[in-house]
Amino acid sequence: MVLAHRPTSQGIRFLVGICIIAASIYLFYLALARNNSPELFLVPEVVTPPDYPCAQALIEGHRVCIPSEFSSAQGSSGIEVFSAPAQIRGTIQVLSDLPQEAPWRKSLERPLIQAFIGDIDSMDTFELMKSILKHRFNPTLMGIKASLFPSWMKNNPQAEIIIPQSRQAIVFYTPTQFLGMVFSAEDVVILSFMGHLDRDLAAGMAGSVEIR
Repeated sequence: MVLAHRPTSQGIRFLVGICIIAASIYLFYLALARNNSPELFLVPEVVTPPDYPCAQALIEGHRVCIPSEFSSAQGSSGIEVFSAPAQIRGTIQVLSDLPQEAPWRKSLERPLIQAFIGDIDSMDTFELMKSILKHRFNPTLMGIKASLFPSWMKNNPQAEIIIPQSRQAIVFYTPTQFLGMVFSAEDVVILSFMGHLDRDLAAGMAGSVEIR
């Protein structure tokens, strides 16, 4: 007598168990990352740069609109900007590319990473950074995303990433410091400021850069 085979749910229960374990590990990793590095969950916010009274400054063919209440002078590495009453100081300089950009790009040449951000060779630096920064819950990209943040953004609940509308620019901002990068085909304009500067004014300064 041949016994009929009875289908069991053992295989299904095994797969469900694996999925539950994987989901638990994923959620635990996200909770740990959010607790230790909340800045990793920031995504860029596109803002409209405001108009403000300013004076035009020229640096290597690029024009920047410096707030009229600030003073500026040509320094050894670029334009020095300062305001004694507001206790704000900053520099504007032009670089051929970002520091350590070549090895950073090289580190992205892994199939798993390119599966999420696409063909990095076809992207300029702005597009590549924006593609990485827009990911919030992807553990694969968190280490790479962390490498983009200035150290002073870590664990700052007021940190933001700002993209001035219609500009190839990224601003890493906190109420006491900001770093702006404005990209062109040939170089990048870097704005680095310390002091209590309004977020809209920080976005406005980065958005005001006229590429030559």
